[in-house]
Amino acid sequence: MSENKKDQSLEKYLKDIETIKDLLADVDKRPLYESWVFYVWGGLIAVGSFIHFLVEKSYDLPIGEIFLKVWLPVILAMGFFEFLALVRNLARHSLSIFSRGMVKLYMSMTGSVAALVFIVLLFLKLDAIQYLPIVFLLAGAIAYFILAQRSAYVYLFAHGVLMVLLAILFYLLKIEHHALSLIVGCVVAISLTIAGFSAGRMEKKEK
Repeated sequence: MSENKKDQSLEKYLKDIETIKDLLADVDKRPLYESWVFYVWGGLIAVGSFIHFLVEKSYDLPIGEIFLKVWLPVILAMGFFEFLALVRNLARHSLSIFSRGMVKLYMSMTGSVAALVFIVLLFLKLDAIQYLPIVFLLAGAIAYFILAQRSAYVYLFAHGVLMVLLAILFYLLKIEHHALSLIVGCVVAISLTIAGFSAGRMEKKEK
């Protein structure tokens, strides 16, 4: 009788573990953001890239001033829409923004952004601004690789690989800085638009 109870308890314990594993796998398959945010990001980067190109070409402003007047508002707007899309999506799926997986993801993102800021400052100090568009392309690849760790965004791995290959190609071609900034902005904007389309299809399947 006692052995029977032990076997039943063990069986129940194993079933509970299996249920928890299934729940965690299900959470991993759910997207972090609503799909529209990819389109917004792509649009903001496209607009920022065109303004950057026109301002740099017409007014010959230093890169630091262009960053403050063009890219800082773009980055803040992207952050706002990211937070909005994240909160709305987590609420829809009844997920916590402070879950272990979310905290790990955002720690990775924060570390990557901090490293990127340091690299950009280093390039500016060394007067190597012609390579900054390539650095931003590689930063985009890193962001894709981090998101691709989640099952919901595994398709972003291909976007990351493509960006690395393009960064190498642009480096070898030695394209003029003004043109390269615009090309990289357009590449990232198109990539985000395609990612938004893929995310939208995943959302429809989920429903």
